[in-house]
Amino acid sequence: MASILLKAPLEEIPGIQKRFLPKLKRLGIKNVRDLLRHFPSRYEDWSEISHIAELQIGDEKTVQGLVQSVHSTFIPRRRILVTEATIADETGTIKAVWFNQPYVTQSLKEGRRVSIAGKVKEGKRGVHISSPVHEMLDTRNGEATRHTARIVPVYPETRGITSRGIRFILQPILESVEQIPEFIPEEILKELGLPEINKALHDIHLPENIEDAERAKKRFAFQDLFLLQLKNATEKLILQKQKATAVKWTKAELRGLLKELPFKFTASQEEALAEILEDISEPHPMNRLLQGDVGSGKTIVAGIAAVIAANKAN
Repeated sequence: MASILLKAPLEEIPGIQKRFLPKLKRLGIKNVRDLLRHFPSRYEDWSEISHIAELQIGDEKTVQGLVQSVHSTFIPRRRILVTEATIADETGTIKAVWFNQPYVTQSLKEGRRVSIAGKVKEGKRGVHISSPVHEMLDTRNGEATRHTARIVPVYPETRGITSRGIRFILQPILESVEQIPEFIPEEILKELGLPEINKALHDIHLPENIEDAERAKKRFAFQDLFLLQLKNATEKLILQKQKATAVKWTKAELRGLLKELPFKFTASQEEALAEILEDISEPHPMNRLLQGDVGSGKTIVAGIAAVIAANKAN
């Protein structure tokens, strides 16, 4: 099977329904690279699989078992559709309850194994799992779960496409996408404990544990800063090769200007001014940021440098 290219438009990827394409575009996702860079905003930990008999009120866990029954009831007074399913494993049974989710009766199949994840509650319907995430289990192919029994990513969403839909689209692409060349030096990654780029992409979308997800997030945050610094360094080198008029000044000229001030420069102001004047005396553009607290004297430092430059221009 050929690798999926990062630049491939999503409409060329098999398995993505056309009705999802405009919704993904609203999220700024037009190609495979955009999709892989659509990172989760948070994670839900459904990795702990529990037997039904072990569940306690308030637990947020995954259970896996057989769908014994599933039915929906519309309550006219409250205008609510309630769907109930009974799930059984070797230790017992429990109800799963959904509200206003009519598709559940079509997706749950009686007699099939299902994986559900949610919070155990007690109410009018007894002990039940409220509005759980669910997915049918394919025991023949041993297919890995996407939405339960693992650390589950939750993505920025838009109307018409949920995190569940994004996970469904993204997982097969992630398994077949082309390998991305690493551009951060290996020694830097080792020093900072950061994963290689292809592992980081896998771990940010399909982490085995929260620690892997956090390391992947840290890697991409560092990557953004690393690329920004490279861009800044490149622009600085380009700027240094450009020509500019050298502003030559004398210490006597500087002392004369400072004497006219009703106060004495601080050591920090003198140091900043000296660096600026040294820069403008070179035959290439200055690239400097003058930074300081409010009231620290940034304006007077810049003003003295500007007066010297203006005098030379005249």
